This record gives sequence, structure tokens and C-alpha cells, in this order.
Amino acid sequence: MTAHFETNSAVSSANRVLRGLVGDIGGTNARFAIAERADGKTKLSNFKSLECAEHKDVYAALDAYFGMIGEKPALDYSVVAVAGPVKDGAIKFTNLDWLVREDLLGQTTGARNARLINDYAALAFALPHLEAADVKTIGQVTKGFGDVHAVMGAGTGFGASVLVGGKYGPYCLSTESGHMSFAPVNDYESEILRFLRKKYGRVTIEMLLSGPGLVNLYQAISSIRGEPAHDLTPAQITHLDGEDATGSRYTVEAFLDILASVCGDLALAHGATSGMFIAGGVAPRLIKHIDELRFRARMEAKAPMTALVSAIPSSIIIHPYAALLGSANALTDAEILG
Repeated sequence: MTAHFETNSAVSSANRVLRGLVGDIGGTNARFAIAERADGKTKLSNFKSLECAEHKDVYAALDAYFGMIGEKPALDYSVVAVAGPVKDGAIKFTNLDWLVREDLLGQTTGARNARLINDYAALAFALPHLEAADVKTIGQVTKGFGDVHAVMGAGTGFGASVLVGGKYGPYCLSTESGHMSFAPVNDYESEILRFLRKKYGRVTIEMLLSGPGLVNLYQAISSIRGEPAHDLTPAQITHLDGEDATGSRYTVEAFLDILASVCGDLALAHGATSGMFIAGGVAPRLIKHIDELRFRARMEAKAPMTALVSAIPSSIIIHPYAALLGSANALTDAEILG
């Protein structure tokens, strides 16, 4: 499935190519590309990934990027997605010693318009531009209704954003849905909650649906099953092929069940009747382990709103540069040319 939006733009850029520097910065890597927009189509080129630790700040990383591609092209705009909230045109990363500001981003790139956006906002802006091959639909429902889509996902943390279409869209609403309280739906999940509540007090969605959340789940499930919890990384937990991976299999099973339940919860919370998209680093690695009927059953178990949620499509984004694609389309033509 792909997302379709009716959009409105006050300024037309017909027959003109708009060129931008787009980026996606996390705690470990900074990914950049050059975007070209024309006639509603977006082309990305010159993909490069740089290690943040090797550069003193984002501006040094950008200089290195331009050196790698052999030029600093003339740019109409620059949009960089960042893992965290943007406040007053700036972000100070919590797990990276970088302060990024929109004005300095514009000076470094030479772009007339520069913008910082949340990484899940970038994923939301990508939705209207994803093709069928860019997503893996879960279940039989392929078309929803209305103009509201949402994207959620588990990676280092848990993120979610909403994209509203219609006459004045697309408009993106960034959220902190990952910090909502975890709601168990059966006795087994109540035992998981009880274990984690003793350790943390309040238990949030992110404490379960993230890389660190996988570790929390594994430790909780090992305790419930009366088995020793080994010192495993998230990557080791999601590697299910070894003979000693029994605990990991139970962990991944619980992770996918909770992911499906939260998918239905957020569809209701955000009114995302057009479709729910799942991104992040964890879910795409687990596609082969997803039981689609089981996933949809958990997602749709929202009485008395079961019929509503049952009509909402669910898909996993598998496009490798979705955040860059969304960054390329976060600004309207009017914002770039105005």
C-alpha cells in the first residue's frame, strides 16, 4: 500500500528542479544525500553515511560530505532529520556532543532555506512518496479511509508521528507516544509489567518496544520462566537461529504481540484511519517472524472499536532511506521559493 494525499501549494514550481541537501542524524551515524524535486517526483543521489564520532560537529561532517561527493552544489533548501525534539530551530543531542542550529545549517550548505525536523516527522513526510515496493503490508487490508496516516517504530527509542492530508495538507504532527504507559492485555503481559515496574516504577511503551526494550523484555521473560538471563545485546536477542535461542524466541514473540497491540492503540489515539506504518531498526529485521493473522488479531482487539481498527491497513516501511525521502519533501514549494 502507499499513502495518497490531496495537497495544496500556493506557489507552483512546474518545470523547475528544486535541489536540496537532506540528512538523517542519529547518535552514531549521519546520513546525507542530494535531493532533486520536479513535477511531484523526488530523486535522491550521492548517499553517504558518516560516523558522528569522527567529526567535531555536524558542520564538519557536512564539509566532509561535500568533499566526498566532489562539490557543494547550489542548493534551494536543506532539511535534516534529527533523533530528538527540535526547539527554536535547534537541537542539542542527548547521546551526541552536537548542537545543530538551522541558521548555521543554512550557512554551511549555502541553502536559502534550512530546516531541522524530528526523524519521525521525516518518516511521516515520506509516506505520500513511498511506492508499493517500499512497504510490506501486514494482513489483507490494503486501503483505509480518511486523510490521516501515522508512522511508529522501535529503534534506539520509540517514535511516532502523524501526517494529515486534505485541502491544507500534508501537515505533520510529531508526538512523544513512546512515553505513554504500557498497557498489558493478558496475565502474561501483566507479569512482564510487574517485573519491570519493580525495576523502573512507571513502565512506558519505549521500555518494551526499542532496542533497550528488547533487553528489558528478555530479562522479564527469563525471570517469569525461571530461566537465567544471559548478557545479550538487542542484536543477539533478535538472532533466533541458534540452539540456545529459546528465550530469545519468547522475547521476539512478545515484542511482536505488543507491537501489534500498540499499533492498534495509536491508530485510535491519532485517528489514523488511512493507515498505520511501522518503521525503525527493529521491525524490518523481524519481518520473517511475523505471523500476519496473529499480528492483525492483536492490532484489531480493541472492543468496542474493533470494526474501526479492522478497516485500517498496517505496513512495515522497508525503503532504506525513507527518512531522507521524507526530509526531501518536508518543505512545500511555497516555503522553498517564498
